[in-house]
Amino acid sequence: MRTMRWAPLVLFSMALGITAGCHPEVELPPLPEAKISIIGDRFFDVKALSPERALIIGYRGKILETSDSGRTWNVIQTPTDRALYSIRFADAQNGWICGQGGLILATKDGGKTWTAQKSNTDLYLFAIYPVSATHVVAAGDKSTLVETTDGGATWQPRKIAQSREGVSEDIALAVQDPIFYDIEFADDKNGWIVGEFGTIRHTSDGGATWTEQQKTLLGGGIVDMFDLPTLFGVHFVNNQEGVAVGLEGKIAHTHDGGNTWAFDKIDEAVAVEDPLYSPFMFPDGRAWAVGSGGEVVNKDAGNAPWHRAKLGMRLFTWLRSVDFFDQNNGWIVGGFGTILKTKDGGKTWTPSLA
Repeated sequence: MRTMRWAPLVLFSMALGITAGCHPEVELPPLPEAKISIIGDRFFDVKALSPERALIIGYRGKILETSDSGRTWNVIQTPTDRALYSIRFADAQNGWICGQGGLILATKDGGKTWTAQKSNTDLYLFAIYPVSATHVVAAGDKSTLVETTDGGATWQPRKIAQSREGVSEDIALAVQDPIFYDIEFADDKNGWIVGEFGTIRHTSDGGATWTEQQKTLLGGGIVDMFDLPTLFGVHFVNNQEGVAVGLEGKIAHTHDGGNTWAFDKIDEAVAVEDPLYSPFMFPDGRAWAVGSGGEVVNKDAGNAPWHRAKLGMRLFTWLRSVDFFDQNNGWIVGGFGTILKTKDGGKTWTPSLA
């Protein structure tokens, strides 16, 4: 039985060098200043805004912007030096970033300028999702969920009740506040949160209430909720089909809005055992996921199995995020300043130097 809890920044542990127990407060060490990017940069998320334009966020409040497919990069000034973990846009103008210490930044001009908003929490916020230009939800450490319905003028905490179903009595208390690592909405009603201990929560009323869905992952040797792999990323293509990825290279897949989940197979002679952090799926079933140790897996349309992707290069650092603007144009970012761009749907990937 797995008995170690992952620290709030365990998904970034290779970047930050942190190993700890149950929800410690972590003081991040400073890095030397750099004009744009050095080999030690840590990029935690990327958002593709057009075939050519993308924003990348990372360590020490860094935001990078390209408008020419990565040939050149500009630094966007931010009012913080805290780590930035998640970036999402509601439309072409309105976007949000969340990060270390309850940080929330907002833009109203397509990402050109960013201002801080008061989240009313100092806990780490690992993921943020704008349901609309006024309704935004952020999730993070200790089952933290904060929400705004006025575009960020005010943020309010939301409490999600935890269940002991499928959890042994001797460890029930350990899972009362699982870390939430990612949040995604398929429409204005249906959303999902994933996190520690295989946590999957679903809302069908825009976030007013949340119910558990992970119990359908039990079986096949997993008999207790505490043994489910922590899930770091989730992506839905509609309100029925989505994937979630996590520890031990696990990929959970649903075709019915999360009523049932099952683990997909990765068809490789050498098993994928490193954590996967970020998935992206197209409506036809093609999908990508990236993770630790330079791991990149993908699948073709339909019910095709997952395979290790052929990138044409070897990567040894962690990869934190993958995002596509359309069927052809996509990005992967991660540790040691890693930025990869594809213009052909992932057939070829080209490194970009910021």
